[in-house]
Amino acid sequence: MLYIIIAIISFFIVITSIIMVIYYHKFQYLIIRINEAENNIDILLQKKIECISTIIPIIQNNTKEKEFLDDFSIIREKEKNHFEVNEFLRNSHVEIMKVIGDYEKLLKNDDFVGHMENLEDNEEDLVASIKYYNDNTVEFNHLISSFPSSIIRVFLHLKKKELYSTEKKEIFEILKK
Repeated sequence: MLYIIIAIISFFIVITSIIMVIYYHKFQYLIIRINEAENNIDILLQKKIECISTIIPIIQNNTKEKEFLDDFSIIREKEKNHFEVNEFLRNSHVEIMKVIGDYEKLLKNDDFVGHMENLEDNEEDLVASIKYYNDNTVEFNHLISSFPSSIIRVFLHLKKKELYSTEKKEIFEILKK
């Protein structure tokens, strides 16, 4: 009888250990993917800063917008997280598109068009990297919230990660319920 009780307890310990190892590896895998996405986003945000920095003088020299995005240099001076930088750059991109609408002669400037093509290519890559980040972050946050992986979260001191877009936050909140 004692052997049966010890065997049952041992069985549960082994099964619990296996489950914990599986979830630990899931967390590690997602952390690696999220870090990879963050690194890609950082590189793409820096490229976007460079692209916009080269476009601003062209706009200032070819339009009446002499003070166009004069505050853009702030982005390099202040320490901001990726979310703030992305939002600032997105707003700057919108401002550039508005100026193009007002001054269509800019589209005849080959230098400007070349830089805009680079900016659009960068934007496509950035959107893809943000989607990759958000997809992995949603999965990570779901693991943190669900049992039994929430037990491992406590031992590893993991916290929910922030998402880039409000749409994904809403989807995660729906999935959480």
